[in-house]
Amino acid sequence: MKFAHLADTHLGRQKDGKLRIIEKQIFEKTIDVILKNDVDFVLIAGDFFDVNIPDMETQKFTFEQFKKFKNKDIPIYVIYGSHDFSPNLTAVIDLLDSSDFFTKITLSESDEDGVSLKFFVDPKTGAKITGLPGLKSSRDITYYEQLDRTSLETETGFKIFMFHGGIKETITDEMITDTMPVSYLPKNFNYYAGGHMHKFSDGKFPGYDHVVYPGTLFSGHPTDFIDNAKGQQRGFVLVEFEKEVQKVEFVHIPNIEYVLIEIDAQNKKVESVDTELRAKIRDSEVKEKLVIINVKGELSEGKTTEIDFSEIKDELTENGTLSVLINRNQFSSREYNITAAKGSNKEEIVTNVFTENIGQLSLDDKRLLGDNGITIAKSLLEKLGHGKLDNEKEREYEERMTVDAFGVLEIDLDDS
Repeated sequence: MKFAHLADTHLGRQKDGKLRIIEKQIFEKTIDVILKNDVDFVLIAGDFFDVNIPDMETQKFTFEQFKKFKNKDIPIYVIYGSHDFSPNLTAVIDLLDSSDFFTKITLSESDEDGVSLKFFVDPKTGAKITGLPGLKSSRDITYYEQLDRTSLETETGFKIFMFHGGIKETITDEMITDTMPVSYLPKNFNYYAGGHMHKFSDGKFPGYDHVVYPGTLFSGHPTDFIDNAKGQQRGFVLVEFEKEVQKVEFVHIPNIEYVLIEIDAQNKKVESVDTELRAKIRDSEVKEKLVIINVKGELSEGKTTEIDFSEIKDELTENGTLSVLINRNQFSSREYNITAAKGSNKEEIVTNVFTENIGQLSLDDKRLLGDNGITIAKSLLEKLGHGKLDNEKEREYEERMTVDAFGVLEIDLDDS
């Protein structure tokens, strides 16, 4: 008997037209490989979609692909991830569940006495499947703390526990803090189908065999592309089993070619960084490849804005790149450093930070300086801090943010 384990596909994430096509091609290829392996069922351990209500194009594509499984009577078992979760059951995950394209593993009962789960028995193999969904901001931790483990751990048969969250004992990246100890999972399951971590791993701990993450298929986070460029393989997991797990196999699904250009700007002048960056670009074969530019460090002289990244991106595009991604989140300059400030509350801290730092700016528009500049900055921060509304499309959200920001800055949209 055999099943496939997927997670963190993040369908609908890519906004670039070419990358969006590749995202779909990779998923379609994955589906075809799974079908060729004659699996009995499929597990999807969260974050199948990048948002809970993706665009109609992504929804249509998903229905078309899942119909391939439905036509062969191959069941799919799914849990929410932190990205595609909906508290009121209005996500596309719920639409697919109600349309019988797959079965969503759900809570059986939750009350003041704790959380109890029921098993879903796969009709063909008899495998018993249960699990907990991933929620935003690690709110699912409460479920694990209140979980009735006895009934789960004493159940007989081949058991699978699905979950979406980081397990502390499996983490090697110190930057990842959103985790829980493996002891939060119920013991004595044959297989733990995990999601949320974007790299393949198969962990084994006392009482916990095969705590498995398949990783993302393409990219669900900006750092995934950097990892891809450094050789990280992507794919899904194929599991053979009888009364116990017989084999866990990572199946590699190739994606695209990459060019990674990394620049360490620490203690360098801006002219030196600009020269180094353009030299590395000239020495790279970029045609039909995803080019990733990663610049980090603090300049000793000059401003980060003196490097024309827009021009660089345009030139690379003209040279036939697949797409260009530029990461400069950790790129800064000593000529402009944000000075920390304290306060008794959030409002006071924000005011003090702007007050301490606005004097470093040299702007032609004097309205943006002094007390008036502080007022405008606070208003702009407040407007841009608003999140997306329920069911609001990305384009609508961006337009709303633009209108609000231009309004604060008293800029006529027609003149922009």
